[in-house]
Amino acid sequence: MGARYRLGQFWRLLTARGLSAAAQTAVTAVLTPAQQQLFARFTAGDQWHSYQVWQTLRAAGHTQLDLQAAALLHDVGKTRVPLTIWERSLIVLAQKLLPGKMAEWGQGEARGWRRPFVVKAQHPTWGADMAAQAGSSLLVVALIRRHQDVVTETAVTETDRLLHLLQWADDQH
Repeated sequence: MGARYRLGQFWRLLTARGLSAAAQTAVTAVLTPAQQQLFARFTAGDQWHSYQVWQTLRAAGHTQLDLQAAALLHDVGKTRVPLTIWERSLIVLAQKLLPGKMAEWGQGEARGWRRPFVVKAQHPTWGADMAAQAGSSLLVVALIRRHQDVVTETAVTETDRLLHLLQWADDQH
């Protein structure tokens, strides 16, 4: 991702407003009441990001309900330990400049200077656990848990195929 894309992403997070009433209504048509409570935990910027990921999938004709729910909730684990805009920027810089250190720094507790790296590394597991507790299907939970895993376009299983689609949509936002 180029610097221009990242600056735009930073600006969108900084200036994000809540979803419109129509967008909120559309989201509630996909998510169960318990999942809606998880979605409500997002910041306005994160709600907007998840909504855009979902809309990208829908615009491409992907209507599988579990994929749509996973798109809306894939980053919900980040609500467990909310990050500032500066911590998010630090993650982006570290991924670019020190990618080999990201896995190492992502281990342990989300405290001190490692906090943003731990959230980046562990939010898929946290989010999957939260989605499971909210009664999400096994497929939704698996997609959330694995949304940062490396999956090729030649995915073998249906879950891998859906995961690839989720990652494709997420990478656009």
